[in-house]
Amino acid sequence: MKIALATLALVFAASLILSIGIASSNGTSHSIIHKNGMKADTTIDWAGMSKADKKQYMRDVVMPKMKTLLHDFDTTKYANVKCVTCHGNGARTGEFKMPNPDLPKLPGTKAGWDSLNNGKAAMMKFMSKTMKPTMADLLGIKQYDMKTGTGFGCGNCHTSE
Repeated sequence: MKIALATLALVFAASLILSIGIASSNGTSHSIIHKNGMKADTTIDWAGMSKADKKQYMRDVVMPKMKTLLHDFDTTKYANVKCVTCHGNGARTGEFKMPNPDLPKLPGTKAGWDSLNNGKAAMMKFMSKTMKPTMADLLGIKQYDMKTGTGFGCGNCHTSE
């Protein structure tokens, strides 16, 4: 369930891969405007991407999208969204490991979830209706399905109590 998280040649290879498209199990497509102004329509296979490709994709696609969503949700709290906002100290060390123990912990009980849903209703709605589905889409992963226990969900970013 955990998503595991340069040289000129790697940059060139990543650009080439993004330019021709990357296969995905669910066919999630995204338009990328490269620094050279070229547009590439891509389909993402997050699990199959190299660390260098993931880093470039996060920088070129995920960060601009998520930065806007976070900032639009709370301009004060998310005034300066950077890699550390989600990845914590891992962004400083180059690890980028997720889930990130620096993020708020998920409750371990139904009562804990109820308390969180009642006490931070706007944040919970934003996370469940905006952040989670957008991030799942950007990574080309289906959203978490409670029946199968698979997919992208809260536990991909947050640790539990």
